[in-house]
Amino acid sequence: MEAGPVTLYEKDLFLEGPDFPFAAFPYATLPTRPARPHSHDFVELVFVAEGHGEHLFSEQSYPISKGDVFVIPPGAEHDYRVRGAAPLEIFNVLFMPSFLAPLLESLAEVTPFLHFFYVEPFFRKELDFHAHLKLSLAEEQAVRERLDRLVEEYRTKPLGYRIAIKGLLAELLVYLSRCYGHSAVTSGFHPDENNAIRQLCGFLEAHYAQPIHLEQVCRMCGMSQTVFTARFKQLTGRTFTEYRNELRVRASLRLLRETAAKIVDVAQEVGVGDVSHFNRLFKSHMGMTPKEYRSRHRQQSTGAGQS
Repeated sequence: MEAGPVTLYEKDLFLEGPDFPFAAFPYATLPTRPARPHSHDFVELVFVAEGHGEHLFSEQSYPISKGDVFVIPPGAEHDYRVRGAAPLEIFNVLFMPSFLAPLLESLAEVTPFLHFFYVEPFFRKELDFHAHLKLSLAEEQAVRERLDRLVEEYRTKPLGYRIAIKGLLAELLVYLSRCYGHSAVTSGFHPDENNAIRQLCGFLEAHYAQPIHLEQVCRMCGMSQTVFTARFKQLTGRTFTEYRNELRVRASLRLLRETAAKIVDVAQEVGVGDVSHFNRLFKSHMGMTPKEYRSRHRQQSTGAGQS
């Protein structure tokens, strides 16, 4: 992406409100539009309805055209450039991850959705593979119909529109996951095994709380389970499960120190659904329970404040 000031688009200006952090609308980018590199603090789901152009994302340029769908994660810098004389017409669906938190957590256990919504946007900068989902004509029509309904609900806001929008968005995400599963995008990311594992480690650091399983990460890296297990331990000194658990425990330390959240809530926040398992996991790494760790930290903080 060309150098220049990057504008932060904030949820307070673009989404409906804190109690309903969502927006959906069509948008046309004209060939004469100046460059507007920007980022945002919400998820952006993009569907290209008409036209041709380039998507400038993390210092890379990707051609986009009618029928393309892709996800822009929070914090990513991006922009569009139109090709030809016709405008680039897109649908924007904007929302905070918390908007559909239970659904996203459930869908993250499904490999095609995991790839489309979490993995592909994260790996797009580093690895050489398709930068978006290319829909067939039938899929494109089905997605367009769902988006038209979603936008109309949001525009007119009839009785019960919030419930309807959540249902329509859930239906759209499930359908896109199926489309992604049918595509060839998930066939493998990169022949360099060490590089793929390094990128996976970065992905895990950002998404340790997701219910990601060994079978899924093997597919993500394009390796058999035997090869992946050996390469991963060779590179990190840990098994995949040990590495992920260490990230979860490390994240829980800050929550225990800096918040008053219940232990069960801390466990769920870092991706461990069973609090008993979390207690055992934490103790195996830290030599004490989460409750003991929090108590000890508070005592140390109190003592430091009095000295």
